[in-house]
Amino acid sequence: MKNLNLKKFLVLFSFFVSLSLSAQKNEAPRFEYTVSVPDPGSHTYHVATRILNWPTDTITLHLPNWMPGYYQMMDYYKGLKNFKVLSGQSFDDSRPATWVLTGVKGKAVQLEYDMYTDRTFVANSYVDEDRAYIIPVNSFLYAEGHLKMPITVTVEKSNGWTDVVTGLELVEENAQKAVFRSNHFDDFLDSPLLMGNLKKLPDFQVGGTNHRFWGYNPGEFDEKKLMDNLKSVIEVASGIIGHIPYEEYTFIGIGPGRGGIEHLNSSTVSFDGGQMGSPQAYQRMVNFLSHEYFHHYNVKRIRPFELGPFDYQNGSKTTQLWISEGLTSYYAGIMVRRAGIYSEADFLQEIAAGITQFENNPGKDFQSLIESSFETWHEGPFGTSGKDPNKSISYYVKGPIVGLLMDFGIRQATNNAKSLDDVMRHMYHEYYLKKGRGFTDAEFRNACTFIAGTPLTELFQYVYTPKPLDYDTYLGYAGLELEKKQETQTIRGRDGESTEKVMDVYSLVPVNNPNASQKAILDSWMGKNKVQ
Repeated sequence: MKNLNLKKFLVLFSFFVSLSLSAQKNEAPRFEYTVSVPDPGSHTYHVATRILNWPTDTITLHLPNWMPGYYQMMDYYKGLKNFKVLSGQSFDDSRPATWVLTGVKGKAVQLEYDMYTDRTFVANSYVDEDRAYIIPVNSFLYAEGHLKMPITVTVEKSNGWTDVVTGLELVEENAQKAVFRSNHFDDFLDSPLLMGNLKKLPDFQVGGTNHRFWGYNPGEFDEKKLMDNLKSVIEVASGIIGHIPYEEYTFIGIGPGRGGIEHLNSSTVSFDGGQMGSPQAYQRMVNFLSHEYFHHYNVKRIRPFELGPFDYQNGSKTTQLWISEGLTSYYAGIMVRRAGIYSEADFLQEIAAGITQFENNPGKDFQSLIESSFETWHEGPFGTSGKDPNKSISYYVKGPIVGLLMDFGIRQATNNAKSLDDVMRHMYHEYYLKKGRGFTDAEFRNACTFIAGTPLTELFQYVYTPKPLDYDTYLGYAGLELEKKQETQTIRGRDGESTEKVMDVYSLVPVNNPNASQKAILDSWMGKNKVQ
């Protein structure tokens, strides 16, 4: 009997050992990163990487060439120094931004390198004695064809810094380090980190969801007022879409400068509260933050089909940035107005300034919105980096204007029962929530037709061609009209030289004695039933 029990024990023991070994062999591959800043004064940070359980003999690693949200090639690999494979595998680095390692199957791969930073810009990592702003696309190698897998990043706190903030999920934090994780490289690479002795502004809740603001050197300003205003604009935005998709949202102020980049549950923004002294400067900052926030809906979730999964090496080109950026700029103004931060006059003046900029650009007669969207990779987002800036436009400028006319066109076609808000809400719920994918050009146009009950043919000619905009008709639907005067202004060229130029300057004003339809459209568009 004892021998029989021993045999049963040995059989069971062998079974569980075999099961354990099998589980180890079949364990999913994963990436583990550690970031440290041993010498902040050198503007350099160190990255150590472990790759575990790789299933094949060869792995091709890349460093991204660009950052989603900033549609320019950045050549991040040029800052990578001292690449070493510590685990002994051979590698080929003959191609830019690419490392091919062999002999990796079933072995732990360990490698390390340094990243040198020399530019304080929202789409570049930057390290100095006061902070470390680390963007993953500028920092972490990923495996070609393998974006969905577990990832952890350990940030070692350096230089007496106490805070690390990011949109990534926090696993562990103490005085020495903070550990974060993700399950997909698209999400991981979309989550910048900021480390330093940071300032945390008061949190606020919208729809039961927490929103926070952390900043490096944010300056002096009325913190409560800004947070109250941000809460109001987020209430407007979430009310338009009808859904909040994240568990927590974080504004990350990276310090004084220019530019912001949107992410799934955060935004990184150049921020200096000390520069908000005038009402106009304050409004510009709230508009800017509203723009970056609305992007988590429009481009991160309501996204052109080409923008995800991303082509991190060659860029993801689309003709729809006039929607992703132009309509986001349009809705930033809507949010600020309906939140009661813009007065009616402020709001109309902001729109008129965009019309003035567009109408004085000779490129409006040559380039369409879809061409501007596609050509941004070499012309820049403002159409000024190509061979002939006088033949290009910016989707940031024309996009909001077309969005405005489209909004009024839909309201007129539906007797003010529907608006562009309904289009954006439809795109979010139909393509992001229901279908889990991006939209095509035709699908956006079909959504507009569906909501308006009419094809909106002329409005889409403003998208596909340089056809002049019929302001009188579409603004007239809301009882608005343009007034034009000429002014001589000083224009500074790209070479730094200044010239005098006579410009048409526009104002947008309500008409006298609007009819009932015009008044209804203007009031609902302005959100007068919500703004005190």
